[in-house]
Order: sequence, then C-alpha cells, then structure tokens
Amino acid sequence: MKSILLIAITLFCLGCSSSDEVNTDVRYEAVKGFHKVETSDTLDHEKLIVFTEISDIGKGTITRPEGHVWPEEITLRMPFDRLEGFKAYSNTDKKNLFEQFYSSNPRQPQYVSTFKGSELKTSVKDLPYIDIQLPKEMFLDNPKLIYVEWVNVYRI
Repeated sequence: MKSILLIAITLFCLGCSSSDEVNTDVRYEAVKGFHKVETSDTLDHEKLIVFTEISDIGKGTITRPEGHVWPEEITLRMPFDRLEGFKAYSNTDKKNLFEQFYSSNPRQPQYVSTFKGSELKTSVKDLPYIDIQLPKEMFLDNPKLIYVEWVNVYRI
C-alpha cells in the first residue's frame, strides 16, 4: 500500500513540475474615444494589438495582468492612412516618452520613432495601416500599465 501511495505522490509531483507556458496576455482598454481591438500572438513572440475600429483622437491603456509577464514585443496596428502623432509612456516612467510622428519631408514622407530623446528608427509608410512597435526598454522596470495616445491627421 505504501508503494502505491509513494508512486501516486511521485506521479502527482512530476505533473506539477511540468513547465507551464509563460502568460504574456495583455489587456487593452479605451480611455478616450471609441476603439475595438483584437489581440493576437505572432510566431516571433510578439503581441499584436489590431485596432478594427478607432477614433481619430484617442487614449488607451495596455495592462499586464497580475502574475503575467510582458511579451517580447508589442505592436499596435492602426488603420490610418497617416498618423499625425503617437506617444506612449509607462506608469513607472511618465517623463520618458516613446513618440512616433510623421515627418513631412517632401522628398520622402516618413515616420520617425524616438525614445528618451534618441531616434530609434525611421520607417516609410507603404501599407494601408500603421504599425507602431513599442520599444523593449519601456518594459525593463516591469510597469503595470502602458499609456498610449494618438492624433490622426488633422491638417493637410
């Protein structure tokens, strides 16, 4: 009887020690404006937040639920032809903004992304949507919230 009980306890403990997947789910909530989003994971461990409906001026929050970890990358996909400006910051660092803005260079219109005053990348827009990849450095101090704000084109 003891050996059966010992085997049962061993099997139970082995089942408990199996490696569970790390939960990288995030939640998006609209703060200003009307938005509908769908979240998905890419093969590169990236979290993609796709706006299926969006207002021209908006604010929202991306929340890491308790016990979860931030994904390796978060990209927001916004269905705009041109976005005037975008900024993001965390609840642990509201001074250092991530910004992406439209640079109206007549020879090559492009988007410039900056974080903590340094240029991260420049991208040319050639798709019917805008992808905004949040910098990994925003997640280093493991914030609970990421705030995002944007303004669609309001001048031509």
